[in-house]
Amino acid sequence: MKNKLVLPALLVLLLAACNKDKFKTEPQVTIKSISPTTAIDGNVISIRGNFTDDEGDLDSALIVYKWYNGATVVKPGIGDTLRYTLKNLNLPEKTRQADILVEFELGTFNNPDMAKLPSVSRDTTATLGLILKDKKGQRSNYSESEKIRLLD
Repeated sequence: MKNKLVLPALLVLLLAACNKDKFKTEPQVTIKSISPTTAIDGNVISIRGNFTDDEGDLDSALIVYKWYNGATVVKPGIGDTLRYTLKNLNLPEKTRQADILVEFELGTFNNPDMAKLPSVSRDTTATLGLILKDKKGQRSNYSESEKIRLLD
């Protein structure tokens, strides 16, 4: 009786193991953390996360930033999205799965090679979201950070 159960159990285990590495065609991204939790002009803000992409053909990352007035999103007058190329992300081509680090500077131009977020005119709360785009134009899911404080 035991021998009859072993073979089906092994087949189920084998099939489950074979499907383990399957990624979706469109990129998938998850933001794990953002730091610092409070920032002033000149601070470097870092977003850490991870992604998967079956073809490994990532092209760029879109950083969507939202400023809040209480619970209401307030759109900045100069746009709300920054675009990073694959080169800016320091990822080798054909990467199917990796951790990702996106860094940018708040309000100043101390780091000429770093993307800039605009200053705030008063203390506010913000979130930063990440969307990945591949070379075929497919977009990932939208993943958003926890709220952070931006101080004037």
